[in-house]
Amino acid sequence: MKKKEINLFAAGREEADGKTGKNKKAKERKKLDKKKIISRGALCILSAAIVIFSFAFGLGRIGESDRKLAGAAEYKGILNLWHIDSFEGGTGSRAEFLLARAAAFEKKHEGVFVMVTPMTAENANEKFAAGEKPDMVSFGYGVEISGYSPIRSDRRCAYGELDGDVYALPWCKGGYVILSKSELGESKALKNAVISKGAYTQPYAALALDGYTLEDYKEKAPLDAYYEFVSGNADILVGTQRDVNRLNVRQMEAVITPLKAYNDLYQYISVTAETAEKKAYAEKFIAYVLSEEVQKKVANLGMFSPYMTLSYELYGLSAMQGAAGESRACSLFTPRAVMEEFSENALLAVKGDESALKKLKNLLR
Repeated sequence: MKKKEINLFAAGREEADGKTGKNKKAKERKKLDKKKIISRGALCILSAAIVIFSFAFGLGRIGESDRKLAGAAEYKGILNLWHIDSFEGGTGSRAEFLLARAAAFEKKHEGVFVMVTPMTAENANEKFAAGEKPDMVSFGYGVEISGYSPIRSDRRCAYGELDGDVYALPWCKGGYVILSKSELGESKALKNAVISKGAYTQPYAALALDGYTLEDYKEKAPLDAYYEFVSGNADILVGTQRDVNRLNVRQMEAVITPLKAYNDLYQYISVTAETAEKKAYAEKFIAYVLSEEVQKKVANLGMFSPYMTLSYELYGLSAMQGAAGESRACSLFTPRAVMEEFSENALLAVKGDESALKKLKNLLR
């Protein structure tokens, strides 16, 4: 086998060095030269075509860009939407939900672009205080915005109205709930409870206005409160729809008692645009977000629609949805100092102070 391999190699070398090999090589070189000439010619023609096409296409794009900057008919402008979470959501990101709705809206309104910018309540408050503002803002309680415009809409919400005009409309909402390891029974005095408390939420008001009192409890940030309950350190968790969704993912069972007297877990949207054209398109975007088509999708967020009854596989969310529809809240435009007093009275009321409870009720709409 080794000898055969050597002979083959030698035969190839002899052919390359002999006359026959030279003539053959020369013929092949001529053929290759002809192919090179043809290939180079084709390449030149192709290159020229690409240059001409690119130049023409580039001019078209430059013209389109200039027309956009000049405000031509096909380019109507950019709407800036600030999204601020002031309470925990359901199963998904509300900012991403709005981004998807913005993309769909842009397809329906060619030339209008919606830019969604998520930010914290603190950042938004600082920007508004400094004179910065978007064209629309998605927000909840605790965010003090300025420069509202009345919204022309068939939708209504008492908490977002001033002097008969609508300045804010909720596009989704949550709700407060008591989660327990066993039935609560007739007594409304809660023991060994953990309270999920966010910076701008009022779980004590929800409890007090539903007639509950706290005898033995601790307050923790939302996620910490949830872990306190699932780890077995607390028998009761006063939480929100977010906790029901978390338990569903964990496949952990609990007795669900929705609170229905008070609810401030609303995500509102308002118009803060300055020009008439942007205000008009902002109202169109809000109308789209509040449409039946979009409101049905709110269920995918593990949250509730302020305007329609949605379908949920999880019993807890179905029960909470009904309770949230019966609840009352404070005006969105209640001054911060008044809301701080409301919060103080809520804590007193849940400990049994009847006078504080009356003050809470007087502020509700």
